[in-house]
Amino acid sequence: MPPYVSIGGYSDPPTVPCFSLEVSPGEMVAVTAPPGSGKSNLIHSIAGIRKPAAGSIKVMGSRAGTLRARRSCVFVFQEDNFTPGIPVRIQLERRLAVYGNSSPRTFREDISRWCLDAGLGRVMNLFPEMLNLSDLQLFSLAPLALGRHQVAVLDEPAVFLSPSALEITMEILYSFLDRGAVVSLVQPGSYLVGKADKVVTLG
Repeated sequence: MPPYVSIGGYSDPPTVPCFSLEVSPGEMVAVTAPPGSGKSNLIHSIAGIRKPAAGSIKVMGSRAGTLRARRSCVFVFQEDNFTPGIPVRIQLERRLAVYGNSSPRTFREDISRWCLDAGLGRVMNLFPEMLNLSDLQLFSLAPLALGRHQVAVLDEPAVFLSPSALEITMEILYSFLDRGAVVSLVQPGSYLVGKADKVVTLG
């Protein structure tokens, strides 16, 4: 089966002269690099937000940034996953509706049920600026549990999590691997390094 993520000859001077990676279905890969080494630029390049100096990036066989690639992949950034002033539950409904090509109403009950199961029911109607970083990070993983994406690209997903939230996060990731692949961009020594099927170094 072709790789779900294929990165060939990616270049982001001066920190990353050349980087290549293939991620197979059911595989969790940890891409390690210290702060300032280009992890955020890489995730933005996979998302199609920026264009690398050289190389190719494909998600599910489609060039990064194309409609098919975006609909196949869920991105969780280290910060700014939610817009201030709009309840988190509403933002999750809209996000899943866009990628699922459906209406927010379709996902309302599923999101509420998931929030209750994850221990977030008491805060799901609050604004993002009212929540702690652990709850926000856990909320950002809801599309992995509720969407139909095949690829998840995560930027330091465990960095702000409480112990209980970390346990829930690992359950979400392992469940997601039943249908997809996970790329986690992390610092060396991250908890996820020890859980990954493959560990590679950026640069």
